Amino acid sequence: MAKTLHKQINLQKVQGPDNTYTCDWHTDWAFGITLHGGCTAAGIYSALTTHLAHTPHPDILKLHLEFLRPCTREASTITITTLRTGATSTTLQATLTQSSNLNILAIATAINFNTPLGPSSPSEWTLLPPTNPLPNFKAVESNQKDPNWVMGRIKGEFLPFTDRMLILAPRQGHTTNGVHDGWYKFLYANNDDEEYSPDHEGGVDNTLLTFLADALPSMSDMLMRTGGAYDPHGIHSKMVAWESADIRNEGRPAVVRNLLKDAMKAEAFSNTVTLDVELKKRVDPNRGNGWFLIRTTAKMLEKGRMDIDVVIADENMELLVVAQQTVLVLEAGRKFSKGRKAAL
Repeated sequence: MAKTLHKQINLQKVQGPDNTYTCDWHTDWAFGITLHGGCTAAGIYSALTTHLAHTPHPDILKLHLEFLRPCTREASTITITTLRTGATSTTLQATLTQSSNLNILAIATAINFNTPLGPSSPSEWTLLPPTNPLPNFKAVESNQKDPNWVMGRIKGEFLPFTDRMLILAPRQGHTTNGVHDGWYKFLYANNDDEEYSPDHEGGVDNTLLTFLADALPSMSDMLMRTGGAYDPHGIHSKMVAWESADIRNEGRPAVVRNLLKDAMKAEAFSNTVTLDVELKKRVDPNRGNGWFLIRTTAKMLEKGRMDIDVVIADENMELLVVAQQTVLVLEAGRKFSKGRKAAL
């Protein structure tokens, strides 16, 4: 999937300035008239690491993004400015513009993950509440029913990239409202009809992990139990119902479909205002495509203001990413309106 994402980003260096790049958009990223924030964040991450490739600090440790305006269906220009270069880290600013408008402002801290900077020590940190026992990943991929997880895909008319993600949801449902667990594995299309199967060789890199930090369920729908297109409670119910409908469905991924007309019925929609992504290591894309656990937590939704914490771990429960979001939960109609300019 990393190769697919980089192809969609299609990062190009602008002739002349040595700090300016262009980034494409893709229909996979589209949600109504706007683009998914995680995909644009991945584009900025890709530009930053390309810019830093031949420097002493080629890895992004922390990326902070301010989403000033929604990105729309057009190419973007990314301009990078080095603010400080030190012995252990480099600080950079990146701006993403569309049609001369500043859409995203980013600050990044870069280091070299291969260079030790100080001591290491294990901690007793763990996920609370605890997640379900680890799935038997090989059995799941062989379409064997897992006792603790139910498998599915989300396929539909908006955010089509979700169709490339195989999902394992807790079989008993999301029992703590505001806490969402899911295991994810990327898929690839193996024929012209876009029949997907697990991508064992597609690879995962830190650009893709940056995207994953925003590839989340709707936590506002979860807290309010709206039953909307991305309410995790509703998605889980549909997955379990599909599996239970026919014994031949056991172990096979349920396909949950979303339609734009259903999304337009929502009374509220979440808009990410800020996103902070901290990457814990450099992931080797040559190691193949494994499963990733994403724990998403929302502590409070108050008068349209919501916080989100994200933890991403690999199959061995090794911590890869921690992320935070500030979210405004607003009227949904403006997200899909065709007659006016997108705005927060």
